[in-house]
Amino acid sequence: MDRLSRPASLASRIAQTLRDDIAAGRFAAGARLPAESALAETFDVSRPIVREAIALLKADGVLVTRKGSGAYVSETPGGQVWRVASAPDGGPTLAQLFELRRVVETACAEMAALRRTDADLASIRTALESMQVHAADFPSAAAADIAFHHAIAQAAHNPCFTGLTDFVSQQLLAARQHAWENSAQLNVLNGTPRAADSEHASLVEAIAAGDASAARAAASAHLSAAAARMGLD
Repeated sequence: MDRLSRPASLASRIAQTLRDDIAAGRFAAGARLPAESALAETFDVSRPIVREAIALLKADGVLVTRKGSGAYVSETPGGQVWRVASAPDGGPTLAQLFELRRVVETACAEMAALRRTDADLASIRTALESMQVHAADFPSAAAADIAFHHAIAQAAHNPCFTGLTDFVSQQLLAARQHAWENSAQLNVLNGTPRAADSEHASLVEAIAAGDASAARAAASAHLSAAAARMGLD
């Protein structure tokens, strides 16, 4: 383990280094970590910083602590919480998150077309109607947009995809609101309907028809257009 420079979030950097050491097999499942004092010396930081890093890993299920004994690698050292690791420059960027969204949501659309129930389809259509009703209320429209894609993820009947979709949606919430506002203002000036309405409608039709290929294509087309509206094309 090498000594680290002092970035803004030092505890999280130390936590990531320890996570990497565990993944590389330097600390096996069940192994005891060095004492806080030894880790503090290794990283050239104070013990409270080390304690904070250990708390982060404990919260993620990577470590467990035993009173009076120290910190140990858990039996599931990969952790039990998914999060995006911070890049050295403070990432992930908006473009990187949207790239993840493309992969996840096209897969969700495809699976939803094959697995959706009548109740799933009703939830998707309710969210679509809410987007249309609240089109001029940008925060509400963005929230309804998130609900729409959440409903599609749920229709895929895989909780892993639902959780990942929700995470990315929250990370992109502010950008979605900005995109809705820009799109609405442009449509008012041009006297044209919102492009997202027809994109969403096409996606719902494909899912309702049980056409997996069409659903993936509709999701891909919508996300490409959404990226352009966010200035990410």
